[in-house]
Amino acid sequence: MTAFLATLGGKLADTWLSLLVLPGLLYLAVAAAGSVLGHRNPFGHGLLTERIDAMAGSPATHSPGTVFLVAALVLVASAGVSRLAGALGGGVERLWLGDWPRPLRPAARALTRRRARRWSAADARYRQALRERALRAAAETRESFAPDAFGGSPDLDGTAERSTALTTVELGEARNLIALTRPARPTWMGDRLLAADARVHRSYALDLASAWPRLWLLLPDTAHGEIRAARTALTGAARRAAWGLLYVLPALCWWPAALIAAVTWTGAWRQGRLAVHEFAELVEAVVDLHGRDLATALGIPCEERLTAVEGLEVTRTLRKGA
Repeated sequence: MTAFLATLGGKLADTWLSLLVLPGLLYLAVAAAGSVLGHRNPFGHGLLTERIDAMAGSPATHSPGTVFLVAALVLVASAGVSRLAGALGGGVERLWLGDWPRPLRPAARALTRRRARRWSAADARYRQALRERALRAAAETRESFAPDAFGGSPDLDGTAERSTALTTVELGEARNLIALTRPARPTWMGDRLLAADARVHRSYALDLASAWPRLWLLLPDTAHGEIRAARTALTGAARRAAWGLLYVLPALCWWPAALIAAVTWTGAWRQGRLAVHEFAELVEAVVDLHGRDLATALGIPCEERLTAVEGLEVTRTLRKGA
């Protein structure tokens, strides 16, 4: 028990140091340096050195009590700033996932309509390319052995077909960059999670919201760890984005902090997109691999693989008539 408590205490100390103290100390250092340097002399390390020397030469700095009090205040301030970043991270995550607060909902609806129009146009181009590809393939099949009007032969090496296929793939990727399904949220991340629900329902007629808690109970520990890691990565990315927002404050008096804010926010946003995509992929994979286990656990016959017939029966069972 003593060894366990010592290990646990070490892990808690490491977590407290890495998540609360170090980011907060860095932020306070940037804010303090920015308040001294200002916009006019943003890289004047001489001025910063003079200010530090003046503080070090103060009689108060030679008092152990003063030093301890200042150190304690710095640690508490850094932890408080880190907690603020964590709280802001929750708000950033909600914005990323399209769950915008009431004052921003008109903007959310307008952005959702704009994204839906772009997606519809991209989907129309993609489907038109598919139709043209099918018509061209049918025409080439009919004329595969007929000479053309100039005494040659048709495109037997498939160059035109490969070019058409490449164009179709590019159009499909352009559409999917907007959203995998018709947008219903103002952000790509929110639509990526909704797309997982829509794709599962389209393939298996399964209500993912009702099925997920039961699927979670059937999953092995390895799957639990993978899903938790993806979810934690999203939370961490939102927290880093919140730090990017906080660095806007020292940027008001020291412009290099704006570069820190931009780099931090951009990196966090990219990591958030990757985390959301991985989480959605894992959710779909869970249904693909364990949907049959859920049907069997509920007493619904499912001999080979989960289909829309069994999925609809699972949905009716889980909804309990609702």
